[in-house]
Amino acid sequence: MRKLIGLGVSAVILGLLYASLDTEGLARAIHATDTNWLIAGILFVIPLSLLTAWRFSSLVDNRISFLESNRLILAASTLNLFLPSKLGDLAKGHVMSKRHGMDTGLSYATVVLEKALDMMSLLLWGVFGLIVVGLDRPAMLLFLLPVAGLCIVLLLLILPLRILPFILETFGKVMPGKVRRIIEKSAASWQLVSETFWQRPTHAISVIALSVVIWGAHLFQFWLFSQALHGNVPILENAAFATLSILVGLLPFTFAGVGTRDAAIIFFYAPYLSPESAALLGILATLRYVIPAIAGAPFVGDFIGLVRSGKKKTT
Repeated sequence: MRKLIGLGVSAVILGLLYASLDTEGLARAIHATDTNWLIAGILFVIPLSLLTAWRFSSLVDNRISFLESNRLILAASTLNLFLPSKLGDLAKGHVMSKRHGMDTGLSYATVVLEKALDMMSLLLWGVFGLIVVGLDRPAMLLFLLPVAGLCIVLLLLILPLRILPFILETFGKVMPGKVRRIIEKSAASWQLVSETFWQRPTHAISVIALSVVIWGAHLFQFWLFSQALHGNVPILENAAFATLSILVGLLPFTFAGVGTRDAAIIFFYAPYLSPESAALLGILATLRYVIPAIAGAPFVGDFIGLVRSGKKKTT
């Protein structure tokens, strides 16, 4: 039901956006698209997926093969299109627990750590980009405080400082029995995954560095698409615009960010792209999620079978 509401909201926002565009201008923007840059941007999905799979395999200390990691990453991409709040990513935790014998709490905490690394890395690039953009457009610096603030918070949670377990344990003390036990178990799982992650500091730092590289590559893909649309956006300014657009797309009331992300792209890229060209960039930004989701579709059935077999064992 929530996805249907989100789909409806996305349809309304897109309808309003495209109603405001010049039809002939949109046709000209499509016709003028540089095919070489466009193909480069689309094919960039491949190294992005491979790097993400390599990072996940490293994150779980090579408990799974690189091939299996790819399967999990792609299947999660498929599920994320249909499940709310990126719950498809939690599927990786389920598989790690049921198929590969990883402790259930630890497997889900690992997925949460992966998402924290993703968000922290994205925000870090956004900070760099906003500083550059703010030199010429001081109003953009208004976004710097929340972006930098959240980046610092996530970094502190990732570091082995026992901040999150302390917060969870403190919060759990005022909760009723069952909820308190769940919170305490979550705190213990996070503490365990943090200790495991930082057991080899060099390895942990390399995974963090790889995460930053991956999200630099994600934003570079936006830049490739903008080049296809003749935007000539400076790379670091593109990092700021793309980061903010992705963050807006994470708002939970649309379908996979469609509509809100498109509106943000039209707004932030306005100095370099016409509304019609920016609308095309919005479509290409959505394509970044659709292509891995299509590639992951063959692996979803296997995951669903694993869930069903797990249920049978518990009955």
